[in-house]
Formats: sequence, C-alpha cells, structure tokens
Amino acid sequence: MSNNSAASKKGGVAKKATALDSIRNIQQMWDAAISSFNDGDDDTTAIYDIYKSMSPKLTFQDISNVVGAVFGATYWSGLQMDYTILSKSLVQGLGIDRGLADQLAQNSFQQWRGMLCRKNIADVGIIPTPGSYTESLDIVCNENTPLQPQQLIENWNNEFWKTPQIGKNYIYTRTQNLGFLGDITPTVQMFYTTGGFNQPPSSWIQCFTESGSKTHGDVILLNGKPGAMGQGVRGASEAFFFNPTSADHVCVIAVVSYDFFDDNNPLNLKPGNWNSQTWITHNGAAAWHNTDPQKKAEESFKFYNQDGTEEKFAFQVNCRNVPVGSTIQLRNDDSAAKFDTGVIEIGNESQHIEKIVTLPAYYKGDLKVKIQGPDGKLLPTHAAVEISMAWIVEHGHRRYMDAAAQRKDFAALRNVQDIFLPLGSFTITGSNLK
Repeated sequence: MSNNSAASKKGGVAKKATALDSIRNIQQMWDAAISSFNDGDDDTTAIYDIYKSMSPKLTFQDISNVVGAVFGATYWSGLQMDYTILSKSLVQGLGIDRGLADQLAQNSFQQWRGMLCRKNIADVGIIPTPGSYTESLDIVCNENTPLQPQQLIENWNNEFWKTPQIGKNYIYTRTQNLGFLGDITPTVQMFYTTGGFNQPPSSWIQCFTESGSKTHGDVILLNGKPGAMGQGVRGASEAFFFNPTSADHVCVIAVVSYDFFDDNNPLNLKPGNWNSQTWITHNGAAAWHNTDPQKKAEESFKFYNQDGTEEKFAFQVNCRNVPVGSTIQLRNDDSAAKFDTGVIEIGNESQHIEKIVTLPAYYKGDLKVKIQGPDGKLLPTHAAVEISMAWIVEHGHRRYMDAAAQRKDFAALRNVQDIFLPLGSFTITGSNLK
C-alpha cells in the first residue's frame, strides 16, 4: 500500500505544523509526522518539515524515532526494519553526517513502536527479541468453545491455551498499541504448522475467521467493536477457526498489520535460515505459540535446514523442574542425517543437554523426543522441557559478521568463536496423563 492509498483510508490526525517552534513536545511531533503520512508526503519531506518547526528542546533522535515508526512500511525490508534507508532519509532531511544518521536510525529500530504481539510474558518490544520468541501468551486456543474478546483483554497477563483438539477450535490473537502516539487500526492473520523448529512459511496453513471466512480478522476493543487504537490500548482479534486433523503437536502463528506497517505478509518471505530467524526476532507484530502438554512418551517434531548448503545446528534441551531420575533421548532415524543422544538420565532438575548435528542442504527431518519420568510414566504437571534449535554460524561462514552484529556478540567476534542463532523452540509441559 502506498502512502497515498493509506492516506485515503485515514482522516487527518492533525494539521501539519509549519510555524516556527510550533512542535513543542513529542505528541505534537507525532501529530505532524502522521499528518505528513496522511497527506502522502515522503519521509524526507516529513523529516525536514518537522525539523524546521520543532522546539530546540527536541532532538534528532526524537525525529528518527517518530518518523521511523510512522513511515515504518518505508523501511521494512521484508525481514526487519532497514536502518540504512532511514539513515539516508535523515541525511537528506537534516543534512547531518551519515555516521550520526546511522547511529540514530539503529537506535530507533532497537525498540518496536506500533502494534505488539508478545512473544513471551516479558516482551516489551525490544528488537531483536530477547529470550524465547515461541512462548506467546497472546495466542489463544479454547478448543470448540468461543470466548468473548473482552475476556482476553480484561485478563491481559493470563494464559488462555487449551491443547487443540481434532476438529474445530476457536483461536484468537491479543495485541496492543505499544508506544505509537497516534491511532492505529490493525488486522490479524493466523496460521498453523506442524510442531517443530524453523518451519518455512511454505509449510504454514492459513486460518480463516469464524465470521465471513476472511484471511484478515478485525481487532475487537473493550466496547465489543473494532476501532482505532491509541497509545496503550489493548485489543483481541475476532475468532478464527483452526481445524487440525490429527493429535500431533502444532505451532500457531499470529501476524498483525496496520495502517503504518501494512506489508507484514510472511507468505512472501523467501526461504532461508537467515530469513526465517531474522523475520521473527525483528518483527514485533508477529508471534508464535509452541507450547503443549506431553501426550505420550515419544513424540516427533519437524526440523529444517532451509539453505542450499550443508549447515551445522544444535539441539539444546533445558529442563525445568524435571524429577531427578527421569530420562530423555533425542534422535533422528533418517540415514541422510542420522543421530542419537542415547538415553540420558537426568541428575539435576534444571539440567542442560546439547546435541550438535550437521544437516545436508534443504534437509527436512523428524526429531524423535522420548521423555519419561523416574517411574517410567509421563512428566508431572509442574515439569517442563524446552527443546531449542540453533544455527551454528562458524567463523568464516558467509553470515558470520551478520550474526555477530545481530546478536551483538562482540566477544565471540574478538575470540573467533562460533555464534549460535536461535531458530525456535518447543516447550513440552508435564501432563496429567498416565
């Protein structure tokens, strides 16, 4: 969507400031940037007009932050916000040195300002996302019983998740306007895929809304209606249908788009380990839910090498409250990439296990995970096992410098150490089943 077409959908938020010193605070700067966007101006024009009208108490960093959010679709590369585009516009609009512009733009894109869908309970929009990005409590499943979106908003930090049943399930997405000082009208898409790691979008199945079978659902506010969302306003999507045909574990994915960030379509994402990893860790308006209770002793999860080259990966297991004496085994039976950890007995409730493997180009495999408690039964309800997949980027790899910059792992860079890029995780929680 172009700026002009977007502007035709939105009424003016505020008149563009033209008088000297007419932008005296951050809110007025946001109003001016949004007005420029709605008028169909390009970002460089907005930057220049704001600078000429703003109080000297405001800064170049303020301009970078505000314009970077309002003109977000201008900077989105399909994978992440590209600071070099914003930097060039800052140089043209302000006449500053490119080095300073780079720093301002990089600072701006370290914080998501817009609609946020939390990837974990602590997610406050820091980019790249710290911690797990596959434990979203903003993705909701309530089996075949519908929920009122207002329930999800009123109980914002509560997890609503029931293991999807075979057949019809109602699923929802929560989202909030995080730090965008203007009105946003978002829509939501939802997808699912087989439980596992690093699944390419080509394996995702799109879900449709309960009403109208649409691919994009409205976000409902506390008043029970969709509408514009100002800063801090929370909402929950209308219901989507989710119809799995087996009891296998699944991953559910949510993607939010809105007026100022309208190109958030993962189905257009080009395959590749770097692309998948970067897209989810740098996209505040997307989230995954990869958490399910244990269903049987041995379960299977899909994993991929999306690149056309042989690559090295690590499967990492982190135990949480797993009873001492329990056993865990990871294996892949395919002769093209066969591996087996053997049966490992847990000697510490928070034990860490790691298995490094090399996978052929474009490999798709099945990770068999067998977990049993010390009594030979399934794990108790208070236990959890998080299984993560990481891409090991070795020194000299074509992506080594990119990986070091993304992770800000300057110690690894100095010491010529491997860099581990997370590719996703699946958390198996304890079960009441015997």
